[in-house]
Amino acid sequence: MIDRTTIEDFASAPGVTLRDSLEALGMTQAELAERAGISDKTINRIIKGIDPVTHTTALALEKVLQVPAGFWLKLESNYREHIARQVEARTLEGFVDWARRFPYPDMVRKGYVTAARTAEEKAGVLLRFFGVATPDQWQAVYAEMELELSFRKSEGTSNRLPVLSAWLRQGEIVAQSAGGGEFNATTFSQHLQTIRSFTREAPSAFVPKMKTLCAEAGVIFELVPELPGLGVSGVMRWFHGRPLIQQSLLFKTNDNFWFTFFHEAKHVLQMRKKQIFIEGGKAQPEDIKREEEANCFAGEILIPRDAWEEFVRQEHFDSERIRAFAKSIAIHPGIVAGRLLRDGLVDYHKPQAKLRVKFEWAA
Repeated sequence: MIDRTTIEDFASAPGVTLRDSLEALGMTQAELAERAGISDKTINRIIKGIDPVTHTTALALEKVLQVPAGFWLKLESNYREHIARQVEARTLEGFVDWARRFPYPDMVRKGYVTAARTAEEKAGVLLRFFGVATPDQWQAVYAEMELELSFRKSEGTSNRLPVLSAWLRQGEIVAQSAGGGEFNATTFSQHLQTIRSFTREAPSAFVPKMKTLCAEAGVIFELVPELPGLGVSGVMRWFHGRPLIQQSLLFKTNDNFWFTFFHEAKHVLQMRKKQIFIEGGKAQPEDIKREEEANCFAGEILIPRDAWEEFVRQEHFDSERIRAFAKSIAIHPGIVAGRLLRDGLVDYHKPQAKLRVKFEWAA
């Protein structure tokens, strides 16, 4: 007999337990069928694990065998889940090659996913990470992005879609819990001047304030650790009806960080909701104008053009003068040094280059 006081989890078919119960009671399948009002064929198919135990059948078994219907239904549920997982395990074997395209150990170290023991387990974790059922669905979700990457690949990179899609997905996961209301372009534009004043602060101080100000304007701002081979310092896209600025610390210096942010901020204001703007890549001719606008906007908001032109006319760019100029326009001297380096007015091996501050991920 079944001990009705202890209902445990089983992975065997309910029919096995039903057969054992009948044997213990000395009851035939035919007698059970007659007492339960169920056909002999159905009872036989349940015992063989072919037909499932339905709610109606479970209630009938409860009356005849004095075993709660919930017990039979739980057996049935556990068994069907067990079968489904066996099928899934065999299916995951076919996804191993797809899973190998991703830098799984790096994703574990960066906190994207949890560790996995087998290749099949990694495939399953990756599918859950991306929120898709199969690699085909992953490809479909990121197909538009792949087309975008056909003209946005950084120099020296190839087939980076797995890495980029993982980084973007991590941004989506983080953004799902972001607060804030509807996007307000006027509020965002006003907040950008306040955010500019943060350039002289450490990331631990300014990042929380940046997130708050962006959220007040309906913009999501996230810093997401980069994976090796990413080749992207920033991206702007619309996520669930709100602009999402996602940045890495790819180039690690404060001048690159702030230029990237304000570059992406301009893309937010351009209101191109169906387009993904990926900083650090090449653009088609039709996108060049928008990229140039974003570059000019970032450069102008960080260092006003008139002030910059007057400064460079002096042709003397020692560290002390850089600091003095930066102070006069209320910005970090590393941003001025970075502009001088990009414009070829100072060499990277000069002491002025050291005015730039390195940003590192917290341990």
